[in-house]
Amino acid sequence: MIATEHRLKEQVRRSYRAFETGDLSDVADYIAPTWHNREAAAEPPAARQPGPAGFVATVAWLRGTYSDIRFVERETLVEDDVVVSRVTMHGRQTGPLVVQEGEAVRVLPPTGRRFAVEHVHVARFDAAGRALTHEAVRDDLGWLVQLGHFPPTPAVLWRGLVWAVTGRAARAKRAFLGTDSRPAR
Repeated sequence: MIATEHRLKEQVRRSYRAFETGDLSDVADYIAPTWHNREAAAEPPAARQPGPAGFVATVAWLRGTYSDIRFVERETLVEDDVVVSRVTMHGRQTGPLVVQEGEAVRVLPPTGRRFAVEHVHVARFDAAGRALTHEAVRDDLGWLVQLGHFPPTPAVLWRGLVWAVTGRAARAKRAFLGTDSRPAR
């Protein structure tokens, strides 16, 4: 028996609150043991594992990059076991944004800038009302522009150079890959 529409919407909202608050004490109640995040290829290796552990790693990664994270729900639709949620994600980049593209690991130093970007999240749920899969459509270009990373200005290039020369970029890469637990700030 599939959980009710109201319950599934609430489960999605619980995941947003985890990003906002960092409280993951009940993550197994809304993330299934086999959960798979289709967006995790660019995230730290720890975020690519299934289930609550992967979700916890994604939350830690984003909360290490952004402060003041907030999701404003615009619309949420439920069809059988699928929930589609349109939100605006708000935050401020206070830590390095580290992403992986194939073999390359890229570090974008913090800018301190605020952002507000549109997302659409799609999740499929099991009969117990726990998320099985997640995928998203995001305005990544708008987000990079708001953060000041694009287009590359002399200030952006200078900040990246300073981070490379001081070793902070290398530390951020090691932390991302799970080979260094020290923060890269």
